[in-house]
Amino acid sequence: MSQSHGRMADYTHAPIVPLFFKTALPIVFLMSVNGLFTVVDAIFLGWFVGPDALAGVTLMFPLVMIFVALASLVANGMASVMARQLGAEDLEAARASFAGAHGLSALTCLILLFLFLIGGAPLVALAANGSENLSEPGYRYLLITVIASPLAFAVGLQTTALRVEGWVGFMAGIGVLVTVANIALNYVLIALLGWGVAGSAIGSAVAQAVGLVIVLIFRMRGETPLPAFALPWTAWRTGWKSFLALGAPQSLSFLGLSLGSGTIIIMVQATSGDSYETVVAAYGIAMRLLSFSFLGLMGMAQALQAMIGNNYGAGRQDRVAQSLRLGVICGLFYAASAEAIFHFGAQALAGMFVEDPAVIAEVGRILPVIVAAYVLAGPAVMISTHFQAIGDAPRAAILSLSRTYLFAIPLTLTLPVWLGEWGVWVAGPTAEVLMLGLTLIVLTQTARTRGYRFGLIPKPATA
Repeated sequence: MSQSHGRMADYTHAPIVPLFFKTALPIVFLMSVNGLFTVVDAIFLGWFVGPDALAGVTLMFPLVMIFVALASLVANGMASVMARQLGAEDLEAARASFAGAHGLSALTCLILLFLFLIGGAPLVALAANGSENLSEPGYRYLLITVIASPLAFAVGLQTTALRVEGWVGFMAGIGVLVTVANIALNYVLIALLGWGVAGSAIGSAVAQAVGLVIVLIFRMRGETPLPAFALPWTAWRTGWKSFLALGAPQSLSFLGLSLGSGTIIIMVQATSGDSYETVVAAYGIAMRLLSFSFLGLMGMAQALQAMIGNNYGAGRQDRVAQSLRLGVICGLFYAASAEAIFHFGAQALAGMFVEDPAVIAEVGRILPVIVAAYVLAGPAVMISTHFQAIGDAPRAAILSLSRTYLFAIPLTLTLPVWLGEWGVWVAGPTAEVLMLGLTLIVLTQTARTRGYRFGLIPKPATA
């Protein structure tokens, strides 16, 4: 058995608890380091360029999250398909899927560039509310990000493939290397060379290019079953429908972050009056802290997806159940810990970003409300990931998208009518509680109509 096959076999034979932590900890560490970069980058911009540059880049967050959502759409859809193919030891199909994911990524990047050239400038001006001080750095940052998007998509595909192949430690090492290089490059380009927001975007692109080269060299050495370049490129359209269907839940979750943050900014503008700038600055800090926390939760979900996908493909329903149970428990503990930290340490965390006492006090006012039901998010993410991993796209979509699209955004638009500005912040925890009820309904319906144990675990196939 080759080293790569041995690593994939770990998913279907190794003890569940140590396997989960062996798989999850490097991914969580990687995702957390990536999240830390967004915090450090904001600090660099605030310290060395100024508040207008920081605000301009922050206003681009909803648009940048659209790029992240599209990259996630392809990579996570590919991961669901490829994990089952590798679990079934169908390497020919896995290589075709890998080629198809590259083809879909290339087409997506071309469409992004075309749309930006047509409507990028007016969209940035709208987000900046006509302010040249905000739109100029925002446009410059977004332009470089769009041009460099093929690098981001390629790195996402390569590292996701490493994860489902079992090379989790190596994947995490590459991610940490890219992030550390990104931080160092951004410091040089922003603080020392004075390139401002352009330095932030260029530093990210260069760091991603370095990571991509390292992964390709690793594949060229024959360490993995998926080669660097010798893929069946004639199959460049393979699997698109499956990628889009199975990648949509997590991708639309990222898109929901974009739409949700945009909705909050609009409603804050309508309800906060003269304190708008202070409230928006506080929300920007809260948003970065929550994004940092959510990436760690997504890291655990990615580990769970790889384990469940491989075991489901191998017909090991007993291990699917054990993996899911452990994932739900860990997600609950993680989310509860994050909620406690944000609730009791809101003002101390805000002091890392700014010195303005009004902004710090505002973070202390709104962040505990925003995270009031965050504990419920952990199990919800894990259950949604489970359905995505076993190829049940409809239920994965319902459970991953309803919080944002069915509850959070409508509540953000309507609760302020009765509660004023407080309604903006109460909408999030209210959505989490409603999601708990919806999850119980979906699981009950699945248990009754499909016979899944607890609404989650398909029955083993009978001979």
